[in-house]
Amino acid sequence: MTSEQSADNPLDTEQFTTISINDLIVGRTNQHAIYDQSGILLLAGNSEITQERKLAILQRGCLEIRVNCLDSKRISFNRELLQRNYALLELDTEVTRKLDAIIEGGLFEFKNEGPAVKQTLLDAGRKGYDKAQREEVIKQHLQNGQELEEMISGVIHGETINGARVSRMATQYLEAMTKDVGNVLSSIIHQFSDDEIASRSIEVALMAMSIGIEMNLDARNARLLAIAGLVHDWGMTKVPQQIRTATKRLNESEMLEIKKHPIHSLEMIQRVSGMPKVISLIAYQVHERMNGMGYPRGRKGKSIHPLARILQVADAFVGMTSTRPYRAPMMRYAAMECLIRQARENFVDAEVVRAFLKVQSLFPIGSYVLLSDDSVAQVIRRNQDFYTQPIVMRVQDASGELVDQEADINLIDLHAEDKMNIVRALPNPGTNETNYSEDKYYSKLIVN
Repeated sequence: MTSEQSADNPLDTEQFTTISINDLIVGRTNQHAIYDQSGILLLAGNSEITQERKLAILQRGCLEIRVNCLDSKRISFNRELLQRNYALLELDTEVTRKLDAIIEGGLFEFKNEGPAVKQTLLDAGRKGYDKAQREEVIKQHLQNGQELEEMISGVIHGETINGARVSRMATQYLEAMTKDVGNVLSSIIHQFSDDEIASRSIEVALMAMSIGIEMNLDARNARLLAIAGLVHDWGMTKVPQQIRTATKRLNESEMLEIKKHPIHSLEMIQRVSGMPKVISLIAYQVHERMNGMGYPRGRKGKSIHPLARILQVADAFVGMTSTRPYRAPMMRYAAMECLIRQARENFVDAEVVRAFLKVQSLFPIGSYVLLSDDSVAQVIRRNQDFYTQPIVMRVQDASGELVDQEADINLIDLHAEDKMNIVRALPNPGTNETNYSEDKYYSKLIVN
């Protein structure tokens, strides 16, 4: 592959057409050269299309490419075929028609009706977590995870579920957040295996709720956000197991199965009684993207509900930091950097990412870091708006010895310490987390 500029810019001819890089069919050979939108050569003629070459093009930032019209049908998925496949998703159910009418008519309302929850938060300052509170919230995680699994199983078997059970969970978590946001957010890390859909949704719900609180949501909207987070991915249980646990990157037809899951989730939510109507709308739009490159409808910008935009960011962060059969998890620091890049490139709402950064800091809560005195610490709290100087708890000294984590000297406000700073982020102990994603452009489109 070369970045050599072609002599004749294909943009100036009618011989070429624009297609998505994701539509290229691996294993096919292009007879004619492939270019980017500026006419720069990406792939010479008579080259086999491989996954590695597609990835290399993505890493250049090319989501759309120019191919010769004589090649386009043979080397790429036919758009009409894909549209027919989408039609087979049964997107036009009665529920989706109603939701689409609300969206297209600009009829969804969003406003606070009470005081912002943020005003009631207790300032934890520079101190560790309360053990009793932590034990209680972890107990809630385990109970709620089991209960959600039972609810999903009941819905799959045709039962009608009482939605008050989900509302109760959201209320529990909101109360816990007002006492200590950092304690709640850190307590969920590594509590569940990455393939537990229901319980993994708890982490998404908590992340989303913390962002919403930072964005001055009132108690009602904060609870709605958590409820949506708890139920939005239930439809993944209807995606074939061999696709959910595939050890290779999914092809286009397999991705279509994944893209069905918001519709499955909608169908399942209809069997939960007393569920606020807006929950269906939020769950329907979680995987849309601000630039219109999401699914299932390709909505963009303000046509995506504000709470869905918050849930997008939480869902993406949890997805990136979770293990997948075909890739290692990203370090929390790397995932935060990725979200900042996505916000800059208009994949996610920049305002939401800005709030998430305030909640978590650049080195998110739960992260391990190397300090300038060569000791190792764990991030336990945000530090006002000092994104690079969170509150940390030293866990290991420069010689590798464990330290007394409850000792005051090991609870460090990095903003107040003139001679102390973070040198680098570290992977969580015992994990294979990576500090970067070699699939960094795929990460824009990351799904469960």
